[in-house]
Amino acid sequence: MKVHSAFFSKKYNMFRQEAIEIIRKAITEEGILASAQQRDNYARVWARDSMMTGYAGILINDEEILAGLEKSVLTLAKHQAENGQIPSNVVNDKASYGTHVGRTDATTWWIVTTCEYLTKTQNHELKNSLKEKIYKALSCLKSWEYNQRGLVYSPLGGNWADEYVTSGYTLYDNVLRYWALKNAAEVYDDETLKTVAENTKNLIQENFYKNENGSDSAKYHETAYAKVTAKPYFYASLNANGYDGRFDLAGNALALLLDFDLDTNAFSEFLNGVKEEFRHWMLPAFYPVIFPGDDDWRLLENNYSYSFKNEPYHFHNGGSWPIFLGWLCLGLKQKGIKDIPEKILKQYEELMNEKGEHFREYYSTDQLLPLGTEQLCFSASGYLLMTY
Repeated sequence: MKVHSAFFSKKYNMFRQEAIEIIRKAITEEGILASAQQRDNYARVWARDSMMTGYAGILINDEEILAGLEKSVLTLAKHQAENGQIPSNVVNDKASYGTHVGRTDATTWWIVTTCEYLTKTQNHELKNSLKEKIYKALSCLKSWEYNQRGLVYSPLGGNWADEYVTSGYTLYDNVLRYWALKNAAEVYDDETLKTVAENTKNLIQENFYKNENGSDSAKYHETAYAKVTAKPYFYASLNANGYDGRFDLAGNALALLLDFDLDTNAFSEFLNGVKEEFRHWMLPAFYPVIFPGDDDWRLLENNYSYSFKNEPYHFHNGGSWPIFLGWLCLGLKQKGIKDIPEKILKQYEELMNEKGEHFREYYSTDQLLPLGTEQLCFSASGYLLMTY
């Protein structure tokens, strides 16, 4: 990757090595923990954290991280539920599948990255031993369609944004489900799964993105689709009561990476517009921000386990997460857009240099305060994704 200046080239090397070391320090016999600090709720093998971190290890081809990823894969597989569900996290040989609700993306991320790892290593013995568990996990996702029409339904709080307001047929969870189907079809050379994956991709494309050139195919919710305003991005979610037209950065980042179709010029203009509004490139995970008095505030104010974190511009409610900025950079580069990823990387490096705090969980987008857990593998992985 071409680094933007001599100063940032030096910082790039320093931050990259620090990110790798943070991840390595989080590796245990059970797998990759969420934080190198190995304390509190983060001293667990979380499915989404360890799988995204492991994916970064695959990209940079780090042997220690890859070994940690295999341990994570096997630990999570060992605790697969009877219905095929992969646990949200495992600690001391005990599994949790979620507190208030289950976590849809634990199962999808496990399939996605396990298949990426099998492709990377070409370990045929492991591939054969995990086949039944992967197919059982895919069957679980199929059961979560509920209406058998092709899209997975996630409850409120059912994915990484577990204290946020999105629910139903979410973009993020369905794009991940497509990726899981696609990867499993390729690993096991399964034509049936390949067809299901292609149909799933078309279903997402037709129902989450609207433009003048849209097809006349039947929609999941015809009435809601007819009323919703076209956006320069994929809608955050669809529910029985209509569309959530918010911008979900993570879902859109993954859609770009997996080569869904959208107007990249309009999308880039939108991102530049958000940057101008916030006056920096640490873009919010969800946009616009929800404020007290807004219709969705009531969905936020009681949705937490330990303490309320979703004040405006914080946490899921407009906070900026380096892990998903990393996925956005990967997705934009997949579409041939290089200038915005370079600006995001430069902004992140400047902030870490200025604040002196590296790889915190997220930044508030009003004051750019580094907040949340320190030495987080999520954020270290986000940096590695940005620089890939």
